[in-house]
Amino acid sequence: MRIVFFLLSMIFGYHALAQVESISTSTQRDSVLDYNSFLKLVEAYHPVSLSANFNMDIAERNLMIARGGFDPLLYGNYRTKEFGETDYYTALNAGLEIPTWMGITVRGGYEDNQGQYLNPENTVPGNGLINAGITAQLGSGLLMDSRRAALRQAQISIDLTQAERQILLNRLFVEASTVYFEWALAAENLVVTENALSLAATRYEATKVSFEFGDLPAIDTTEAYTQVLDRLYQLRDAQSQWIKYVNAASVYLWTGEQLPLNIAPGVYPNLSGAISFTEELFAINNNHPELQKLEFKIDYLNIDRRLASEYLRPKIELKYNFLSENAFANSDTELFGTSRFFENNYNFGAKVSFPLFIREARGKLGMTKIKIDQTGLEFDLKQAQLNAKLSTLIGYLANLSDQISFYEQNIALLERMRVGEEQLFENGESSLFLVNARETKLIDAEMKYNALLAKERIVRAEIREISGQGFFD
Repeated sequence: MRIVFFLLSMIFGYHALAQVESISTSTQRDSVLDYNSFLKLVEAYHPVSLSANFNMDIAERNLMIARGGFDPLLYGNYRTKEFGETDYYTALNAGLEIPTWMGITVRGGYEDNQGQYLNPENTVPGNGLINAGITAQLGSGLLMDSRRAALRQAQISIDLTQAERQILLNRLFVEASTVYFEWALAAENLVVTENALSLAATRYEATKVSFEFGDLPAIDTTEAYTQVLDRLYQLRDAQSQWIKYVNAASVYLWTGEQLPLNIAPGVYPNLSGAISFTEELFAINNNHPELQKLEFKIDYLNIDRRLASEYLRPKIELKYNFLSENAFANSDTELFGTSRFFENNYNFGAKVSFPLFIREARGKLGMTKIKIDQTGLEFDLKQAQLNAKLSTLIGYLANLSDQISFYEQNIALLERMRVGEEQLFENGESSLFLVNARETKLIDAEMKYNALLAKERIVRAEIREISGQGFFD
């Protein structure tokens, strides 16, 4: 019977040990990709990060469009009619308009009209007429108009888009951090299972030798071999997890040419790399992007409110122009002469309009105020949610830190017990079963420790997002 056990152990054990040797040469660590380098690569090349930058570019273009409302306008209009050798009229009108932030439009122009059937009000001196004047809104539009509102809202949209960009990046970094530390956990567990398999294989060899010398029964070689098989199973499972998270981490790495980057076989993460942490992370940042986004939204709506308030007043438009003969064509003519306002050589106009019930304006104003109140409530709720979540994460982090400390002590004690049990076994005072039991407990403790360490790192990343501090100091 002893010979049968021995032969079975030799046949199956040879196959198992061959796998152990192949595994030991296939998990070489050539380089380490640390956490900060990983995150910087994500920031630089990940599509979500680049898309967030494009959103900023779009906001900048919208601002340029809004500023275009204040671009000086050069205009010209030429009309002529001739029929039956009769020159009915020839009319030329050209000039420049310059809108200003105060709502006043400054203009200057030249007018030259001729013909037998010219409208009398268009009659000008033979050398043409030069004019310079302004158009001003004194009622609705005095303090705010659609052009100024569009520009101010475009400026606010820059800040709002920046806050949205930071929100997207923070979420991306939390996801990337989670994947990185899960990858790091898989790497550390792979090391633990490799070492466990190596110990089991070494013990199996020693058990065979002891059996050959008659020091141990054949059943011990079988038990040692089952331990090798169990460790091989654990290793294969750890390798599957490793492959899973290598591929998951690769999704977050891209080249500058926007091509997916596959992590090389010899590149490993670092689980022990800590995320920088300060006391500022234990409180919600005043510049939290989630809260800033809502504040900027309120600012945006306040512009709508101010614009709607303008329409509650009557629209009063005044136009005034100085008039002068074309002094450039006649050197004896003084440009605008000595004319005074409303005395000579001018034209003036006023236009007044006002809806009797102003229902449209009152409706827009009331709706905007409701939206502002809604956003204010949303701000209060978001602030409360962030504080609650941050408080929960801080408490969770404190517990994780304690658990990590407990397991560090536990691993040291379990290692001492494992070594002591092996010494007793070598002296014939213990059994292979107890040695394996001690070893299994140590392996389980090391894996739990690695899981706690990875979770602690992930929670730190979540706290950086929730507190609003961001990921780069």
